[in-house]
Amino acid sequence: MKAAMLVREAGAVIDVRLLGPLVLVARGKPVPLGPQQRVLLLALLLAAGNPVPSARLAELLWEGARERSPATLRSHIAHLRQALDGKSGEQKPGDGRTQPSGPAPRLLTDRLGGEAAYSLHLDREQVDVARFDRLVAAGRDQLGKRRFAEASKSLTGALAMWRGQPLADIAHRPFAAGEVRRLEALHRAAWSARVEADVGRGLHGEVIGELEAMLAQWPDDDGLRQLLVVGLHRAGRTAEAARACREGIAIALEQGLDVTGLHMLQRDLLRPARPRMSARRLSL
Repeated sequence: MKAAMLVREAGAVIDVRLLGPLVLVARGKPVPLGPQQRVLLLALLLAAGNPVPSARLAELLWEGARERSPATLRSHIAHLRQALDGKSGEQKPGDGRTQPSGPAPRLLTDRLGGEAAYSLHLDREQVDVARFDRLVAAGRDQLGKRRFAEASKSLTGALAMWRGQPLADIAHRPFAAGEVRRLEALHRAAWSARVEADVGRGLHGEVIGELEAMLAQWPDDDGLRQLLVVGLHRAGRTAEAARACREGIAIALEQGLDVTGLHMLQRDLLRPARPRMSARRLSL
């Protein structure tokens, strides 16, 4: 957590935000990047520190167009290096400034198969995706231990980083598709887990509308359906809970999905004196 806080300070070297359109922040200020430099930075980030041959970078930058000049690529590399350079030298005694605590990014040039190759090395905490991954993992772990307030806080922090489609600048590119799918699936899981944590905290009334909106988007999500049934029941809206159960069972049967959990919830709704079953970890 300390590292995450430090990279957000005004004096931090670099903060790269990928959970939406690309934003590069150096020493607390957004750094403008041209379209090709944006693709270049994202391609190097997706390579996770592995060297990318110059021919591959040129292919990604120009998408098959004839313009693949090595000199032009080197120019883009040079401009990206300048954008990433957040170093400002050593702190002078008594100048009162907060110095960057994280390592400066390194854009290295190597040789691979007889041609130039480039790799980008950043501290993980300087990229919002890494912070998002960490907070989601912490929140889900806390939820599993029924530490609902802590889970809600961690997951809310993760979701606050989300600004739209991840890797928006290159989301349509085949080389980004896998990571886009992973992040979108993780965002959905984090959202569901945060709502579950809030139901666990007793905020069932506050999240019913949110659950209904989520189910409109993902009507066959059994876990969300069960959470909605629990929330409606706890809010004293038993008839609506029963209807939500029936609708979920009908949808699941149409798609050949397992309806055991919803059937057990339905049974408990009909036997309110014996509320034994649970939606995930949450009892009626």
